[in-house]
Amino acid sequence: MLQNLRTFFRTYRKQLQTAGVFLLLGLAYFLLTQLTPLRIPCIFQKITGFACPGCGMTHLCMRLLRLDFAGAAGENLAAALLAPLWLAGILIRALWNPAWFSKGSRAENILLWGSVAVLLLFGVLRNLPGLEFLLPSYLR
Repeated sequence: MLQNLRTFFRTYRKQLQTAGVFLLLGLAYFLLTQLTPLRIPCIFQKITGFACPGCGMTHLCMRLLRLDFAGAAGENLAAALLAPLWLAGILIRALWNPAWFSKGSRAENILLWGSVAVLLLFGVLRNLPGLEFLLPSYLR
């Protein structure tokens, strides 16, 4: 298992470095939002008046940093449900790298396209009357 982890880090070194840069940028943005009133607005929401499937992601991340899991799920339910599936997929590939979950495999495609379908459906449902509880807290 340790050898698989070493191989994973060697194979995906550039992707992990990129993820690290985005993590640092995310932490910098978190600090910026905590110390100033500056926020990045959702362009889709500003133009259409509807919440996109990604609306609430910043609030979700801020609540996760405070270990408020229920509140995080309330900000963006689809992302809160999909994130553990993607994390499990990353860990499965990193630790075991089974053939059934290799790059381009049917299982990977099901995870990818299933996630896209869930996000698109969520983007429509959260804007319907009576389903306002799916909206992020700042739009309710």
